[in-house]
Amino acid sequence: MNNASKENISVYKKFSSLATMYTRKTAFHYEEEVWTFSDVQNFVNKVANYFKKQGYKKGDCVGLILENCPDYPCIWLGLSKLGVATALINTNLVKHSLAHCIKVANCKAVIFGSNFRQAVEDVVSELDNLVLYDYNRDGIGCMKHTNLKFEISNSSGADFPVYDNIAGNDVLLYIYTSGTTGLPKAAVVTNARYLTFLCFVQAVLSKIDELIIYSPMPLYHASGSSGSVSLTLTGGATTVLKKKFSATSYWKDCAKYKCNMAQYIGEMCRYILSTPYDETIKHNVKYIIGNGLQQSIWKTYVEKFKIEKVYEFYGATEGNIQLVNVDNKIGSVGCIPFWLRSFTPIFLVKYDKATGEAIRDSNGRCIKCDTNEAGLIIGKIDTKVAVNRFTGYLGSEANQNKVLSDVFEVGDQYFNSGDVLFSDELGYFYFKDRLGDTFRWKGENVSTVEVEDVLYKVANFSQISVYGVEIPGTEGRIGMAAIVTNNNSLVNLAKDLKANLPSYAVPAFIRIVDSIPITATFKLKKMELQKEGFNVNAIKDKIYVLKSDEYILLTEEIYNDIINHKLRL
Repeated sequence: MNNASKENISVYKKFSSLATMYTRKTAFHYEEEVWTFSDVQNFVNKVANYFKKQGYKKGDCVGLILENCPDYPCIWLGLSKLGVATALINTNLVKHSLAHCIKVANCKAVIFGSNFRQAVEDVVSELDNLVLYDYNRDGIGCMKHTNLKFEISNSSGADFPVYDNIAGNDVLLYIYTSGTTGLPKAAVVTNARYLTFLCFVQAVLSKIDELIIYSPMPLYHASGSSGSVSLTLTGGATTVLKKKFSATSYWKDCAKYKCNMAQYIGEMCRYILSTPYDETIKHNVKYIIGNGLQQSIWKTYVEKFKIEKVYEFYGATEGNIQLVNVDNKIGSVGCIPFWLRSFTPIFLVKYDKATGEAIRDSNGRCIKCDTNEAGLIIGKIDTKVAVNRFTGYLGSEANQNKVLSDVFEVGDQYFNSGDVLFSDELGYFYFKDRLGDTFRWKGENVSTVEVEDVLYKVANFSQISVYGVEIPGTEGRIGMAAIVTNNNSLVNLAKDLKANLPSYAVPAFIRIVDSIPITATFKLKKMELQKEGFNVNAIKDKIYVLKSDEYILLTEEIYNDIINHKLRL
């Protein structure tokens, strides 16, 4: 699909053409359910017809809070037929975080699974004129809210002409990301942007429609909704959806559904490796696709599970940089040979390790990195090319920190990923670290600003700095907070944090400090704290560790148990 065609087509139009071709082909497996492309088309039309009758139109936005199931992509695809955008909201969110995500996308309504009813009801008083739709797959609704499952079941599945005014540049989804700074932001995914993943995969794999992809990824993540699901809706592949990831059932499921491709994030691979494997399981998975597979386990994973090809990729939901490893180079996220560099608008630039900001020379220009030198990865913004656009976040203010101007010449603009990579002599790129106010733990992005905000609300601390620290041999970074307080008592802090934050965002460590260092421009020097970590043998300050519903003093014995993986956090 060329760039011009993407400009004039919506995801629904692309899917509709596939549904005509693949009427009886399986689109989704889910537990014992089989959804053909015809089934999906019928459900999508029911959704579109119902919301059309309710007066929803292009420019509206509806929030979606639902567990993984085939209904999930069908609901947002049906809404997209009307030009209605869907905000895919993290199902772990509660209270302030949840209310924020609904507000920032200007949701007119929220569709929620019945198991998230209480979380939604807890914040509805903070939201004006919000319409609530209770969606329970078994059809049993709540008298207080519209029973959407019932309404859709009784809606017409008749097709109606697709609106001509819905095209590539129109918003399809809002997918939440913390980027590298601040509270969760609604990354804008246009129809054209969504279709680029198909082009991305088509460049390295032929016969997309022959793929059966195992995907236990949460569908509110870009990796879920823009990954395997996009290859089904726009490329004719079959996706196997799971309610949640299970290392124990991963390969059993792949064998059961005869999958030839599986999705992953690095954390998943480590969990799978550490789970006893039944050698009698005969799976057909030849390819795996995802991001975060660490070099330390790459070779072992591939050999143990007989994987022919690893498509490790790099990209950001809100960004314009895409890299993919196509030749099994261990640890790499892709390659740009040096003879191609002048044609590829992706660069690594030097950055200040104290602030994370790009370094400028005496002329005010950014400085390209040398071979094997770690630097910020940036992508040139070109509004004429779909894959090089920066659609960014909803609201212009949120985009300011993500765009670098006058980078190499006056007037140019680049997307600032906030990620640090390096490239070797052959042009292979390797992910090194993530800067700024976001870290990743258990497959989730954690906003340090959001956690700090909650800490200030629930406790009387005079100064707080939240950051992610590494546990050797573990994927991502785990949360830690340095606090300045006159009262060392942490009674009830864990319970208060758990009541206001997703479990993965609750800091595992609390460090009591006299003061938090700042830069000359009054920015917190988080990187110094991050580098020191939670090593009780090197830090004189008291450190506390989360145990169940309380913080207890981190002793040398507990520290060693964590480092040696005898105690898992």
